[in-house]
Amino acid sequence: MQSIISAAAAPQPQRISKEWYGNAVEPPYVYCFTYSPDGLEFIAAHKAPALVHPEAQGGAFQAELWRYDTAEFFISTPNGERYMEFNLSPNGAWWAAVFSAPRQIAPGFEHWQPQGIRATGACSQDGWSCRALIPNNVLQEAGIDYTACKLTAAAILNSPQQIFLTTALPCDTQPDFHRPDLWEPAVVNV
Repeated sequence: MQSIISAAAAPQPQRISKEWYGNAVEPPYVYCFTYSPDGLEFIAAHKAPALVHPEAQGGAFQAELWRYDTAEFFISTPNGERYMEFNLSPNGAWWAAVFSAPRQIAPGFEHWQPQGIRATGACSQDGWSCRALIPNNVLQEAGIDYTACKLTAAAILNSPQQIFLTTALPCDTQPDFHRPDLWEPAVVNV
């Protein structure tokens, strides 16, 4: 499924209603991407409680968010040779990395903690929602152009019995989000 990047004033919510193996997810995971002069914004929500990384603090950088419920996206160059992974906790903590190949941190990005990312989140027993703004200079530093990119949304839900959701093309392997060959080009409506 192609992810859409819309103008900030006209976000188009998208849904992922099946997990990695094709089983239904109810309620579905909802996300959208918007673009404004400030940068790329990622918004995600799920109408179910979340298990959040115990050290995660809203708006702060935190490694290993994927071990708990998390919203994610992967954005790459058109050929998929360079990509950024972005993890967003339901409470607004975040993590990012730049890769030169699947699971290989790009040279010079070994300890990267980009500046200027603004992230928030809210959790309750009824569900959660979170959002993050990735400024233009962070995308440029990562070598990513949102107007010509591959883009896939993903999520890890139901921790500790995790299920994996993605917009990437289906495949018959164990869950692995680091598959640029399965990501589709973004639809850019800005």
